Amino acid sequence: MTKKSVKTGARKRLSPEQRKQQLLNTAIDLFAEKGLGEAKHADIARRVGISTAAVFVYFPTREALLASVVDEVGRFFLALFDDVEPHNNAAPEILKALAFRTLQIEEGRPSYVRVWLDWGTRFDDDMRQRYLDFQEQMLSKLSEILWACEGNISKDNRDDARILLSASQALTLMKLDGEPDEKLERFTEHTIDVVLAYSRN
Repeated sequence: MTKKSVKTGARKRLSPEQRKQQLLNTAIDLFAEKGLGEAKHADIARRVGISTAAVFVYFPTREALLASVVDEVGRFFLALFDDVEPHNNAAPEILKALAFRTLQIEEGRPSYVRVWLDWGTRFDDDMRQRYLDFQEQMLSKLSEILWACEGNISKDNRDDARILLSASQALTLMKLDGEPDEKLERFTEHTIDVVLAYSRN
């Protein structure tokens, strides 16, 4: 009589790229829970179930880990604009669609939203410069949408884009705080209407 050998609990071996992404995703979740930079390599290792030394293979220093986390979050938010093609008179619809996508992130990837919000309040040199670089890219994307709008909006002024970016952060905080959808929609429409009306003056 032969017995079939059944392997239980066997872990699938991950490629180096898959392992790094797994560790990065775990770090984002932990930083969202504890605050940006508060989680350590050992916390990530414990949650994933590997040695702390293995985490250091992929992220040799705390600074490298933090940089990888915020770079990943920045790339994710910039990807919101990937299929956006600004054109005349389309700003209200485009901006409303972007606001809706931002709220969807809170539902699907809440850790990304929490890290993004926390990142914007960091003032240690490296993190601040990385945030300012990311913010500059976001402002450029929003400005392009506004500049394509009817009314010859000045390309020398990014104040309106900055207002919209700040409003998107306020919107996500409202979502995190459990505000009803009707209030979120009203806030979005009011902000866009005011910014576009002011921009054309």
